[in-house]
Amino acid sequence: MNIIIEGAENIDSLPYVDDSVNENEQELINKLISDEMSTFTPPDYLAQLPSFIDIDYSNFQFLENDFKRMEKEEKMKEFDIGRYKVEPTTSMIKQQLNEKQWNDNLNNARSQLEHQDIRKINLELLQRYGGNSWKLYLSDLELLQKTLKKQLDQKKQQIEEINIQRKLSQEQTFEKIQQHDKKFLELVYKNTEIESACKSIELEIEQLKVKQQLQQQQLQQENGDLNNK
Repeated sequence: MNIIIEGAENIDSLPYVDDSVNENEQELINKLISDEMSTFTPPDYLAQLPSFIDIDYSNFQFLENDFKRMEKEEKMKEFDIGRYKVEPTTSMIKQQLNEKQWNDNLNNARSQLEHQDIRKINLELLQRYGGNSWKLYLSDLELLQKTLKKQLDQKKQQIEEINIQRKLSQEQTFEKIQQHDKKFLELVYKNTEIESACKSIELEIEQLKVKQQLQQQQLQQENGDLNNK
């Protein structure tokens, strides 16, 4: 998904060649940003993101109950480990249990005994075959680690190549900017010279006009004097 940021086409920063910003410039930048942000409403970039998806809890009732618990900020109920406990005989005699309760405790004791037997078998199997299994597991992990490391190195290399291309491109752009700046200054200086020359010519023309008017007045006066004689 491509997120469009308003005004992104106007970004002209060249971080590889631009000079670092001093404190005064940073303050000015922050002020300009604040002034600009106060004049408009920022675009709703969240509107470009997918809307909330309503989850169907019909097959996951336990998730719905757990999410409701978290919304209410309730703590998770502790696991009931009572079924793993076996009451001592003396304790059961003191409690004066009935026949059903005795049978329940007896069945629980048998379950716990079976559970301990299974654990013992698992430990024996682990002792006999666990070493080789762990070796295979570690071998798979090493292979996975090497694969991921290779992919990571490739990504880092791609990032480095992109950064190098960006730096070279920005340096070339900076050279063009300097050339254009130099040409701009030369044109400004040339225009200033032309403007100064034009003003000098205009002043000279005005002086010639004034001189011409004085000469015409002098000629008219001389012709008037001749006519009077």
